[in-house]
Amino acid sequence: MKNFNTLLFFILAMLPFHANAVDQESHSFVADPNIQKIAEAYALDAVDLAKSQFGMQLDWSDASIKNVERALVKMHASYVAKTPRPSQEQVMLFAKGFGSYVGEVYRRNYGAEWGMISINGQKFPGLRTKTGTNFWPWGRVAKFITDGDENNVFDYYRELLKK
Repeated sequence: MKNFNTLLFFILAMLPFHANAVDQESHSFVADPNIQKIAEAYALDAVDLAKSQFGMQLDWSDASIKNVERALVKMHASYVAKTPRPSQEQVMLFAKGFGSYVGEVYRRNYGAEWGMISINGQKFPGLRTKTGTNFWPWGRVAKFITDGDENNVFDYYRELLKK
């Protein structure tokens, strides 16, 4: 599993992310209920972590994405302050949790499926909305933690609501 996480992070880091990291082009998507189960578990971990580490309530509402954003601001500050920086695997642990939470809020409130998205021959977990928009919240959260708030998750989520 450790090698898979490293490979997954490398794939996510190498993908060209749009400013809004939402894609309506028809890339290959294969729904996978196992990924949904994993994402649900990661999202629950994020709810617990947000409460215990940041004193924030995540209640599965659209508005709770603002609290995710606040937590990510703190994670990014911690990331850049550490020497040496946290490993890619450590970043991905948080990215999977908070990215899954963002994806699960969308899925629960508007409908979407978790699965594998293929772009340029690379596969990674993501979601497809009812309107056919693909999005990959793990990648967006990972980029926020490492690169900062130009990868704003709340704006990303609001952009999804327009699709």
